[in-house]
Amino acid sequence: MERRSYGGAGLTGSAQTDLGRLLAELGVSVPVRHAVSTVVDGAASAIQAAALEDAVAGRDLLAVAPTGSGKTLVFAIAVAHRLAGAPSLPRRPRAVVVAPTRELAVQNAEVLAEVGAGAGLRVATFVGGQPLSKDRRTLVAPVDIAVGTPGRLTDLIRTGDLSTEDVRVLALDEADHLLGPSFVEQTAVLLADCGDATLLSTTATADPGVEDALRRRRPGLCIHRVDSPTAPPPGHSPTSPSQAPVAAAGAPRRLIVVTASDPDSYAVALAARCRRALFFVTRRDAVEQLRASISATGVTAAGVAGSASPTRRSGAFADLASGKVRVLVSTDLAGRGLDLDGIGHVIHVGPPHSVEDLVHRSGRTGRGDDTAGVVAAVVRPSEVARISALAREVGMTVDVVDPTRPRAATLLDDLFGPEITPPRRRREPAPPARSRRPARSRVHRPKKKRRT
Repeated sequence: MERRSYGGAGLTGSAQTDLGRLLAELGVSVPVRHAVSTVVDGAASAIQAAALEDAVAGRDLLAVAPTGSGKTLVFAIAVAHRLAGAPSLPRRPRAVVVAPTRELAVQNAEVLAEVGAGAGLRVATFVGGQPLSKDRRTLVAPVDIAVGTPGRLTDLIRTGDLSTEDVRVLALDEADHLLGPSFVEQTAVLLADCGDATLLSTTATADPGVEDALRRRRPGLCIHRVDSPTAPPPGHSPTSPSQAPVAAAGAPRRLIVVTASDPDSYAVALAARCRRALFFVTRRDAVEQLRASISATGVTAAGVAGSASPTRRSGAFADLASGKVRVLVSTDLAGRGLDLDGIGHVIHVGPPHSVEDLVHRSGRTGRGDDTAGVVAAVVRPSEVARISALAREVGMTVDVVDPTRPRAATLLDDLFGPEITPPRRRREPAPPARSRRPARSRVHRPKKKRRT
């Protein structure tokens, strides 16, 4: 089986806690430990070392840590451990895992299936864009872990196809987004219906409002906050809300702000220097415009927005991951939780709407064991102050580059490299021309008269 690292960056070295040893000390069941060992390499990340004890023990928690630091594995191990050794009934899953996007739900389901395989747990995904009848059939066969988006899960609860009576664990991935305006009503339904379940919530950006909302429903909530992906020092304890803003967690340390009178055109020029990059725009209609402009230069590019079909969205992410395309242009859809390894550049075309968007978008590069990539923004001169303020709010240093200055070319070459010339397509020889034979003339022959 392919071995993957869900541990996050900076996980090697004798000072790190071995994940297998940590799970054994916490009393995680042998089948679950074995499943984890077959799919995960490396020591425990900082957030795993900090939060797994509470998660495995069944305490309500909020884990705040950088993107790509192994938060998914925290609730995956806890869910598998809590559910091992007992059966589920039809339409009555024992764990519900919620994610704000289809792609993140599918990704979480894959991790849960791998970790839960040792305990024989059945995982199913319930997201929009597929018939409800299919989900109903899936739930007839017992499902141990139901993973899905808020809308589809609440629809199944409302129609009686999914019962929450046996739910022991409720996991909220990207809790800040789930408690935001788009999903807060549906998430509130899930929190109320799963009121007796252990709450495991994770995010890369949480503010006091998110913490307060969770504490109102779970007064004993433990908050684990890690600003670095490396392991915490000995004697680590959960952080208190009075510490530094959580938004700083996971933000890359440097933002290159490139000024341009026409950011879209300059972004197209930067695309020619990137081997694998994510370009973020703020409007859906801008996705196709920028993608088409980049493709016109010979750089392979795909585009995806929230309005795209599930098939198109998953296809675009797969094309970037496989190297079929070099550039993916997206709205904030691609900025949440997705494991896209090898992203060398993240480029914001125009300022993001918020600090949270900046952090989540920028966290798509330098994930896992990847070398940290370059995060840049192409903005108009009048927008420099706005994006600089967002970046400094999360502790990023800001370097403003004016491409018209003499020294700018050297810096941009160091950050982006020279222009990559796309390979020329070999022209296939034209098929031999058909010899045109003159059409046979049809001779008019009078019909023979029948004898009467």
